[in-house]
Formats: sequence, C-alpha cells, structure tokens
Amino acid sequence: MVTPPDPGAASVWVLLGARHGDNQQLLAIADALGVPYRTVPLRFNVAAGLPPVLLGASRLSWGRKDPAALQPPWPRVVLAAGRKSVPAARWIRRQSGGRTRLVHINRPWAPLSWFDLIVTAPQYAVPERPNVLSHRMPFMPPPVLIDVPLPRALQAQAARLPRPWTLVMVGGDSRPFVLDDEAAVGLARLVNAQVRAQGGSAWVLGSPRTPATAMDVLARTLDVPVHVVRWGEGENPYAALRQRADRLVVTTDSASMLTEALLTGKPVVPFALPRQPDWRWRLATAWRAAAARRPGSMVARSFDALQDLGLLSSLRDLGLLHRALEAAGAFDGRGRVLDIARQEREATLARIRALIDRR
Repeated sequence: MVTPPDPGAASVWVLLGARHGDNQQLLAIADALGVPYRTVPLRFNVAAGLPPVLLGASRLSWGRKDPAALQPPWPRVVLAAGRKSVPAARWIRRQSGGRTRLVHINRPWAPLSWFDLIVTAPQYAVPERPNVLSHRMPFMPPPVLIDVPLPRALQAQAARLPRPWTLVMVGGDSRPFVLDDEAAVGLARLVNAQVRAQGGSAWVLGSPRTPATAMDVLARTLDVPVHVVRWGEGENPYAALRQRADRLVVTTDSASMLTEALLTGKPVVPFALPRQPDWRWRLATAWRAAAARRPGSMVARSFDALQDLGLLSSLRDLGLLHRALEAAGAFDGRGRVLDIARQEREATLARIRALIDRR
C-alpha cells in the first residue's frame, strides 16, 4: 500500500465494503496506480438495501467508525465497488464541490452518468458508453514470481503423488449456480478423464462455499491418484499448488477464481456448474437477450434507458464471461491470456491516472 505521511493528503480514496472480492480488486488497482491513497472502511445499515437513486448523496445508509476522518483535503479520485458504496462516493464528491472523480468497479446499480469511469466485465452486461471500460477479466496483479512453499503437512503427500499434477479448484453455490451431488459426480468424472489422458494425479481444493456433501461425493467418485483438501483443514496450499500444478480444472461460479487460474499461464479446463435461476434472473436475462437480438427495437431502447437511469441492472451471467474468454483463446494454454490481462490492466490504470491528473 502506498500511503502519504498525512493520510488526508491522499489523492485516491478506496471505499471498502463487505465483499472481500470487491475489496481485493480495489486495493489491487490502488497499489498498481503508484500514488498515495487511503482506505475508508464503510459500515452499512438497513437503509443500504434501498436503491442508490433513492438515497442520493446522503449519509442515511452508511457510516464509519471515525466520522472525523471524512474531511478535507478531499481526494481527486474515489475508487468504489458495489451498490451500497454509491451514496458514500457521491457524498464525498458533493463535499469536494464536485471536483472528486468517481471510479466504480463491476456494476453500480445506479445511473451510469453519475460516474466518471465504470470498469466492468462481460458477466455484468453493462451497456457501452464513453465512461464504461469493459474488460474480459477482473483487475488482478501479475502472478507472484516468488516461490510459495507447500505446507509442511502436505510435503510427504506431494512426494507420493505422481506428476503431472492436475489442480482442481472447487467453488460452490453462487446464484444461479449450484454445486449439488449430481454436479459433483460430473466434476469427478471430468477429473478422472483428464488425469487418465494426461497421466499423473490430482489435487482437489475446496473453498468456503463448497458444500460438505458435494465434497464427499466428489471424493468418493474420484478413482485416480488424488489428494483432497477440504476448506479449513490445516494451512491453505492454494497459492503453492497454483505455482506447481501442470494444468487446472476450475468450476465456473467465480470470476476471480477463474482469473487466478488463467493467470498461471497453464492450460485451464472450466467446469460449468448447473443453474437454478430464480424469476428475477430469468426475467432480466430474457430482457437483455431480446434487446441484443433487436438493437433498435422498443425492447432494446427501454432496456438501455432503464439501465442508464439505474432502475435496472442485468443479473450476473458468468456464461457471458466464459464465452468472451473462450473467444479470446484464454483456455488454449498458450499464454495468450497473460498478454490480455496485461493490456487490460494498463488500460484501466491509464484511464484512472488521466482522471487523477485532470484539473
């Protein structure tokens, strides 16, 4: 983290919310900018469930432990993510007399015109606008080149497992995706086929969202040399195994987990989890698809207009992300995805630096 001697003099403020993935992406951007910044952890109340268009630039839905910390000099740029942080970002801009620029990550669930820059990805289906920068992957720093050792408790097991290694990164339920017993059987069969075709063995890593029952089914169905690591069992070998694996199999419920796998530069095989969409997901997805089929129609114009007003936002559809990555050749194992990630990082940083430098 780059911090100035006087935190109040930071040119960038990073609003941290309750979502770990959003916070990590914001901090990665702030670190990469190379300018002084400060973090502003936010606390939300029940009013945060209201749409940002109703809350405006108020403090009705959010606060922080030290209210006195929100004082001038105001930042040149605020980095934020998520719907709940929008009123806080707008409140800071209002205090600055409109001079603070707002950068929002992913989707704001608010009028797009409120923001100087929105950095998003295909799964959010944010419409094309001059202030929208759409990339195929979330912002993540380049892979760490420093060797990460395997936990001592796993070193003996690692010596017994034949090479090459297939690392299986298992997610879990994330609306509308579900990891049920049937999906666990399908994943195990895919891993069995991969190991038989490539030789060697597999490491299977669970995550905080992996259902225990699905992990049991997965372990029982695997019939190749394998070691299963459940979440919370000892020291996490995730980073070490990403470095050491020869190929990866990843469930498709997490954009960040998929991106971390792709940034290894090794062959990645995605495993699509089944969907159990609710009526809201079905309605929003059908409306978006109808608008895409007939761009000039009343359906398309109403869809775009409601998104611009912040009254409608497409629910996350990771299928759009997978198709965009596949079209870019991200899964061919040739390392092309590393160039894509580098170009997208540079484009994001250039746009934000331009906002910081703008007088």
